[in-house]
Amino acid sequence: MAQELAGLVHTAHETALRAHQALEHWALAGAARSTPAVTAPAKAAAAGERTAVAVLEAGETAHGTHARERGFLRAKVTYHHDDEPPPAAVLRADTVATTGGTGSWGWTVHHGALLLAEAHGLAGESAREAAAWPVRPLSRDNRQFRALARATGGHLGPADVEMGRGGLRRVTEATHSGAETGRHRLGCLTATVDLGRGGPSTGWPALLDAAWQALHLHALHQGLHTCLLQPALLPWAGKSTEIEVLDTEQLTGTLTLEADIAAIGLVPRPHVVADMRVHTSRGPLARLHNVAVILRERPGTPVGPGAVVRQGAGEETPAYANELHMAHAAEGDLHVAYGSPADPAQPKVRPRLPRGDLLMLDRLLTAPPTDGEGSPESEYVTEYDVPAAPWYVRENGGNVPHLMYLESSLQAAAFVGGALGASLEFPDESLTVRNLEGQDHMVRQADLLGRTVRQRTRILARTPLPGAVLQRYGYELSVDDEVFYRGESVHGFFTESALASQQGMDGGRPVPPWLRRQVPDAVHAVRPDLSALPVGQGRLAFLSGTETELVRDGGTHGLGYLLCTKPVRADDWYFAHHFLNDPVMPGSCGVEMLIQMLKGYLLCTGTIDEKELNALRTPPGAELRWTYRGQILPQHHEVQAEIHLRRIHRDGKGLTAWADGSIWRDGLRIYAVDNIVLQVGDSSGEQVGHP
Repeated sequence: MAQELAGLVHTAHETALRAHQALEHWALAGAARSTPAVTAPAKAAAAGERTAVAVLEAGETAHGTHARERGFLRAKVTYHHDDEPPPAAVLRADTVATTGGTGSWGWTVHHGALLLAEAHGLAGESAREAAAWPVRPLSRDNRQFRALARATGGHLGPADVEMGRGGLRRVTEATHSGAETGRHRLGCLTATVDLGRGGPSTGWPALLDAAWQALHLHALHQGLHTCLLQPALLPWAGKSTEIEVLDTEQLTGTLTLEADIAAIGLVPRPHVVADMRVHTSRGPLARLHNVAVILRERPGTPVGPGAVVRQGAGEETPAYANELHMAHAAEGDLHVAYGSPADPAQPKVRPRLPRGDLLMLDRLLTAPPTDGEGSPESEYVTEYDVPAAPWYVRENGGNVPHLMYLESSLQAAAFVGGALGASLEFPDESLTVRNLEGQDHMVRQADLLGRTVRQRTRILARTPLPGAVLQRYGYELSVDDEVFYRGESVHGFFTESALASQQGMDGGRPVPPWLRRQVPDAVHAVRPDLSALPVGQGRLAFLSGTETELVRDGGTHGLGYLLCTKPVRADDWYFAHHFLNDPVMPGSCGVEMLIQMLKGYLLCTGTIDEKELNALRTPPGAELRWTYRGQILPQHHEVQAEIHLRRIHRDGKGLTAWADGSIWRDGLRIYAVDNIVLQVGDSSGEQVGHP
């Protein structure tokens, strides 16, 4: 029923969106009929000017722009050059044959044999009568972009624009909304731009140039320039932009651009993509679809680790590897990520970091040894900038889930392992990384939102094996040099054959959950619906769709038992985020599911109420232990998870509950998680770690 309702809501949203765009198109056309024109003929770019707009103006001016019918215009423009443009004086512009009938046009611009840009479109009333633009599909990825620079204000004035190194001359001021706004939930930008008045830089090329500059300013505001050494700000080569102008003669003077950010990221290089609406003081004037800009290193400039001095949070220690390298370790070029020799024949599956919203690592401050192997007890420092309102807090009742502590620390260990040479082991085979076991404990509660978490990872042991390399780490997380979390873990870097030999927790034997081993009439199980409980929403709704069986006096200790069974869905969100070409359910999701099951048990049995539910925390001193001997992949069918209550203690100060858990995949037990502890209030004191 919930899925059907969600489908109806989505359909209604799409219908409303189409209606809105149709009304917008009608309003634009009406504005064109009622708004007086201001003449501003386009002229050629100054000879020798080295700008992208000079390339566009060469195509426009040299081939009949002034003879073109004035008024409505549609154009599709593709800029092909991925470097700074050559001088305008050496460009060659050619008209191209068109089949669009009256008002159709097209041109290309070359530098020698190199195609720099091309455009084609319609002008005049025939363009107005063309079919409306298709509705852009809504983004379904839900990725949350984290700015590389912690921007403190949204408004940028003339002084801020000057930071654009003089290349953003058309933008006079801009206002940036925060992330999570706009149609794609990636932010919005409103910019005031000046196209000039009748000089060589007016017309639709000037409008597109202003749009490029506004997005480059947004890129600077988000700190995208900080991960490259003096990058060039360029249009994104190969990306086609669609432009619709109501009256080309009004493309002059001061205009307002409203940009809805559609994409922002670091792979292949820092980039921003947006859809835009353009207004004059009289009303709507134009729309631009798929405006795309990119920041690129200049020729000969290195981009691998150690190439860019990126300051660590609050200290003068430069970062050895920054956000660009982490993004490439997740879903890009491993040559960029690790600085390893580029090998086109190298298998695509190599040790990777998680992708998108699961990536919780930003910088490596410590350079690894040049021999590619870290000695025991060597320490490496990494950082993660926690967003002010991260998705995993919103979807966990306002609290930081244990998933974040696990992912942040284990990703740091995995990247360090890769940087120490594990990514180069077995060069002719695919290699995957898996966490095998570990233990952790909270040192203290800490406010992490909007702050930088520093991870210190120590290499405790490194063991090469046939088809694998095992590395043991110790780690701690801190904020402002105060440690709040510690742990140890073991990662395995496996070939495909070695990974396939995993046999689960019980040596390959099928050992079913506790409830399935009982005589049917000997236990009394009830079936509560945990899907409706507020123990996790959105991507953290691990109990959604589960079939639940609860035995109040059941389990290994006779103090309570819960079994949840749910199907594996090939489109579960974490498969696309954890890892590139190697989809797997993260072990941290399994641990979080067991924690939610303990919360659900306490709530269902009346042990706590909803107010206490939201106050449950993992208390300082509680040591969680986990062992993984298998994995859940998209092709698997069913997941089962159980918890055994070990103790519940309530006193006048609050409540503490202890439990152990296991997870099965298609009948094979693959996870064991011991000493899950949740506490509300300050009960139990020193008893938390060892009930």
